[in-house]
Amino acid sequence: MSTTQVSSLSDDIRRLLNRYNVRPDKKRGQSFLNSHSVARDIIVLAGLSEKDDVLEIGGGFGVLTQLIAEKARQIHVIEIDPRLVKALRDALKDFTNVNIIEGDALLVDLPKANKIIANLPYSISSKITFRILREMEFDDAILMYQKEFASRLVGCPGTTEYSRLTINVQYYAEVEEILEVPADMFYPVPAVDSTVVRMTPRKKGSFARDDAVFHWMIRGIYPYPNKNLRNALQIWFRNLRIDKSLSDEVLLRLDGVLTGKERLRSINLDQLVRLADALLVLIEEGTIAYPRE
Repeated sequence: MSTTQVSSLSDDIRRLLNRYNVRPDKKRGQSFLNSHSVARDIIVLAGLSEKDDVLEIGGGFGVLTQLIAEKARQIHVIEIDPRLVKALRDALKDFTNVNIIEGDALLVDLPKANKIIANLPYSISSKITFRILREMEFDDAILMYQKEFASRLVGCPGTTEYSRLTINVQYYAEVEEILEVPADMFYPVPAVDSTVVRMTPRKKGSFARDDAVFHWMIRGIYPYPNKNLRNALQIWFRNLRIDKSLSDEVLLRLDGVLTGKERLRSINLDQLVRLADALLVLIEEGTIAYPRE
């Protein structure tokens, strides 16, 4: 897209901001997509058809919403700002398949949808991602994040990007980066580039016998990603006022899958599932109390 085209779209966004008296909220990382080309690329990557019911989070001025409405059977769009809700209603008044939900996407009831498309407000990226993954049944989600955040979502064991966020997201979904979006495709221009990812519910690989124990364990040991597993378990147990020597008992239940010498950043998801299941055995035996969190 030429500089002139981007400038023209930015002018359109500025006019809409003035018309509806909207001031982009920097604290929420609020920027508006001003590229029809990027919007069309996202729609193509979503593979929409007239059989799809779509949820969009953060409709803004409807750049994506209108394209989704042209392809999908139904679109539900959640928008928190009442001024933007007014803008969306004006822009989409000719569509009969658009349901605009005014409210906070972290609090409102999420509608049923088999596809999710969103240019997510950066301030709620983590919270809304986990709400989607835990509360919705969907085929796939096309979600835009800050580039650094997206890199953590697709992180691999042994890399600096591999973190608690990586593990918790990849426990629920397979994630792939599908589109890079430069910062100048937004108005106001944010400080960083963005990346669009595709998430699909994970069906392959192992799952923990108890999801709550798995996530309790990850919360407990991954504040120390550069320590070896035995040390991280001991610190966590000490913080819980559990005898830290029980960390060796947990490792013994793994039959060599993990020795305790591994750095946390190097341990893959299947190994972590085995670790959580070994911990669950001690809980079932009454040696360790079931998490109250």
